[in-house]
Amino acid sequence: MCGVFGVGADEEKRVSVMEGDPVTLNPDPTKIQGFILILWRFGESGSVIAETDGTKISYPHLTERFRDRLKLDHQTGSLTINNMRNKQSGFYQLEINHSAGNTYMRFSVTVYESPPVIDIEMKSVTEGDSVTLQTDVTEPHGDELIVWRVGDEGKLIAKRDIEAKSSKLYEDTNERFRDRLQLDHQTGSLTITNSRTTDSELYTVKISSSKQTSYKRFNVNVTEPVVSPVLSSGAVAGIVVVLLLVFAVAAFGVFYYRHKISKYERQMAVTEEKSVSLMEGDDVTLKTGAEVQRDDQIMWMFRPQETLIAERQENRETYDGGLRFRDRLKLDKTTGSLTIRNTRTTDTGEYKLQIKSNSGVSYKILSVVVRGNGVNESEIPLLNQRIWTE
Repeated sequence: MCGVFGVGADEEKRVSVMEGDPVTLNPDPTKIQGFILILWRFGESGSVIAETDGTKISYPHLTERFRDRLKLDHQTGSLTINNMRNKQSGFYQLEINHSAGNTYMRFSVTVYESPPVIDIEMKSVTEGDSVTLQTDVTEPHGDELIVWRVGDEGKLIAKRDIEAKSSKLYEDTNERFRDRLQLDHQTGSLTITNSRTTDSELYTVKISSSKQTSYKRFNVNVTEPVVSPVLSSGAVAGIVVVLLLVFAVAAFGVFYYRHKISKYERQMAVTEEKSVSLMEGDDVTLKTGAEVQRDDQIMWMFRPQETLIAERQENRETYDGGLRFRDRLKLDKTTGSLTIRNTRTTDTGEYKLQIKSNSGVSYKILSVVVRGNGVNESEIPLLNQRIWTE
């Protein structure tokens, strides 16, 4: 296989990470022993973004793309990239210089989104008035990325990148908002001016920074104005009925959007809880619990950093267990279940399963506890299984 920088790549690994989270690229420890120099390169140009001779660390070509994001371990050669964005997706090549020659590794990094479960804030406004959807960003850290979407289809309507000092409104992609959107450059809050009944929708904002990633949703209800100079008792009764209907619709809207299975945010409650523990050295199989088709993409990740450790795509399995799972993972080609052999206490944690199929995306999170000798079983927590689908 040819390397992306015009040199041979001895090994290539695929890594997936959620936007806003950190990711660590780990070299093969057997290949860095006795190294003279470690170089990390990025992109087709192969620019060196980090290097170490085992003592000193430098970041030669630290552009805006990686500002305040890189951390290189001078002993292991591992490279950590914090607060990942889509622009950090791409190929990273590791070059390890020894007295006997050079060794190369390549990492293909993909940044993806994974919307969490969030509450809805109700907004009611009369047609013609303005409505402002607040992000609650009062003191920006300076690297926030604020993205606004509308509807169940998640159509992009506005974006504010505080780090890049840029804002963009996507009014041309949706005629109903033309010349009626305003984005606050400080907080990223969105204002819809001269509101219309067609603006009644679900609005979602995602706020990503090096500190955290948060979401807010707004159910906006725009009603027609009621004009009645002189009101009879019958008219008053009619208005009362209309207002009651409006409040009933608004209440139904909250219930509906909290439970609606949408393309971007579908979820199910906890369906099963059981006590699971195993002794160190035993094998454990994490089952998908679902009917998996041949063309489905299956991804197993280890939390909290959502590090991809196993994947099945197009009848091909790949593993990226790093030091923690080295040579101990096995993915079932038929069911997608993941087996961890010769478990260790360091395998304790949450494992996230993502299945992409023609019908959508589903998730499953399993907590695994591996206990060593002398551990009291009463101290072993429950394994909680949470399932939801997109």
